[in-house]
Amino acid sequence: MKKYLALLLVFNMMLLVGCGKKDVHTEQEKSIAVSVKRSKNSGIENKNTFTGTTKVATETSITAEMAGTVEKIYVSLGQEVKKGDVLLTLKGDDVNNSVNQSKAALDLAQANYNNTTSGSIESQKNQLESSLKLAQLQYDEAKRNYDMYTTLYQADAISEDQYKKIELNFNQAKQQLDVAQKSYTTSTEKSIPQLQELAEKQLEQAKVAYEIASSNLDKLTLVSPVDGVITTKNCDSNEMISQQQPAFIISSPNTLEVNINVAQADINKFSAGQDLEVIIDGQTINGKVQYVPLVVDSKTSLYQIKILIDNSSNIFKAGMSAEVNLSLEKNENTITVPKKAVFEEDGKKYLYIVNDENRAIKTVVKTGIETSNNIEIKSGINSDDTVVVGGITLINDGSKVFPVEKED
Repeated sequence: MKKYLALLLVFNMMLLVGCGKKDVHTEQEKSIAVSVKRSKNSGIENKNTFTGTTKVATETSITAEMAGTVEKIYVSLGQEVKKGDVLLTLKGDDVNNSVNQSKAALDLAQANYNNTTSGSIESQKNQLESSLKLAQLQYDEAKRNYDMYTTLYQADAISEDQYKKIELNFNQAKQQLDVAQKSYTTSTEKSIPQLQELAEKQLEQAKVAYEIASSNLDKLTLVSPVDGVITTKNCDSNEMISQQQPAFIISSPNTLEVNINVAQADINKFSAGQDLEVIIDGQTINGKVQYVPLVVDSKTSLYQIKILIDNSSNIFKAGMSAEVNLSLEKNENTITVPKKAVFEEDGKKYLYIVNDENRAIKTVVKTGIETSNNIEIKSGINSDDTVVVGGITLINDGSKVFPVEKED
């Protein structure tokens, strides 16, 4: 009986030992799945991005030199023009009449002057009469201009300054007519020297009037002073135009302007002549800062910076959205990892490196430039190290991991 009890005890001990070995196998360490990515040598750049809209940098307003009625327009909206191209012509009936009358007045003044200075007593009466006729012609012309420009002034088609000049010319002509009338009525042989002086003055005035009238002939034709594209057209044939509103606006599409609004904290990062990266319609081009204001805009409390871009290829249009990138710091060749791989504890920065045994090794690192996605690692790891970028909160130093490579 004791023999059987001993055998049963041995069997139970063997059973217990067998069960103990089975528990050891079931308690083996499990691997934690984490996302990993290899560190790499690359460039990193921290930028500030500002937004704006493109606009034409150079616009030239073309205004007629004199008020008048449009006879013919030679250009249309969107048309490219060269410097010296004719844009429009004005009807010249009034101007031609003025030239003809001024020429007649000049000829008469010259004849009067010749008669007066010849010393012929018999011609004095004729001279006085001619002086009166000349003064009457000049007055009639001044009155016609005065009436016409009074109508334009009342219609706000000419400036007050221009109207005052016409009014002054009219008053002077009226005064000269009064003098000529008085001289003709009261003249005697003793007034001949004074009449000679008057004839000389009238001759000079007639010359000036003729030169002014002749110069107005050139003002009937409006030409382009610059190369560019017609972007605004404010007149049509048979319409009255004035100097108060540009007849055309000519823009140069070869240079575009982007204005960005910058806060006080960023204004000192910009300087005139500085090169910037500008992105328009997905294309990256170089921009150059033209102007940095010294005074803030009172309405927005921001500083508006003007940036110019070369558009000689004409691939961009005014009104397009633009991004302006300002480089704050940059390193062309350094180790970078995803920013989310780095965490901070007790004032130090760490990341996990996966070693050859697939264990996560907590490693102290020194960081540098940061962007929205990546961060520069100045020390602590090497290029091509496997870095944990996902599942960091699930592991500790030395944890067994199952690394899953994360693609770019």
